[in-house]
Amino acid sequence: MDQLLQRLRRLQASQEGALYTPRYGAEVYGVALEKRTASDCYDWDGRKRGGDAAHPFVVFQYTLAGQGCYAEGQTVTRILPQTVFLAVVPSDSRYYLPPDSPEWVFCWLIIRHPYVVQRLMQRIASVGPIMQLDPSSMVLARVVQLLEGIYDGTFHDVFAEELALFHFLIEYERLAHSLSYAPDVREQLLQNVRSYVLQTLWKPIEVEQLARRYGMSRSHFSHYFKRNTGLSPAQFVMQVRLEEATQRLLQSDLTLEVIARETGFANANHFCKVFRRHMYLSPGEFRRQMRPFSRPGSRP
Repeated sequence: MDQLLQRLRRLQASQEGALYTPRYGAEVYGVALEKRTASDCYDWDGRKRGGDAAHPFVVFQYTLAGQGCYAEGQTVTRILPQTVFLAVVPSDSRYYLPPDSPEWVFCWLIIRHPYVVQRLMQRIASVGPIMQLDPSSMVLARVVQLLEGIYDGTFHDVFAEELALFHFLIEYERLAHSLSYAPDVREQLLQNVRSYVLQTLWKPIEVEQLARRYGMSRSHFSHYFKRNTGLSPAQFVMQVRLEEATQRLLQSDLTLEVIARETGFANANHFCKVFRRHMYLSPGEFRRQMRPFSRPGSRP
């Protein structure tokens, strides 16, 4: 059995049925490893378990063995081993042990951290509440680290616990992002647009120009690009320009006016405004601070 699942089962054996009450606040309100059978009448309805729509929480539940059901509205999905669902409470969601399943073994987290909940809900809205988690998944690795830290008492303060929660969030978002955008389509699209921008870097580029290359209207291309990359065309074009301008700042003595002209900005003033908005430093200050570390063999 995979090492991560072995670690989960070790916790299950020592803590089965236990509910964790946090010592340091209530952002991770409850964590448990459970085994439910038909005699337990296990059934949670997102509309009937309290909760405040202004302050929702998220249930993360990962199946180890057996099976259960997750429902939203009239859609019911069987939750099999190595499957996770994220249920927002309150909502029109329900998860339960169906009559034909002899058992359901799972681990779960209840997350109440407002910022984390907000970001999880955004991802759930884009990729749905259910996904497969391979035992080698970094999401599961972060969940296990969180569970072990809680139950083994290795979190020395609230900040250590919160850090583990954020590690989990980032890995979940990374996975959700990869599921949202087909990797081959995304990378090819970004590479094609990047190549075109670099070929005409000194010229203004309108989204209409990019759209014509794909035989699409401006609106259609913008939606297509956003759907496959998560960025608007204008955002990505600006990203490429700033990357090229940054290289010139660090690797040349060109003036800001020349860099602006070479990378498609209207003038040095326009370049400075855009650069500061993205980097929170002026180009000159960025060059002064970062150039020493851009030389070969240098260390920050």
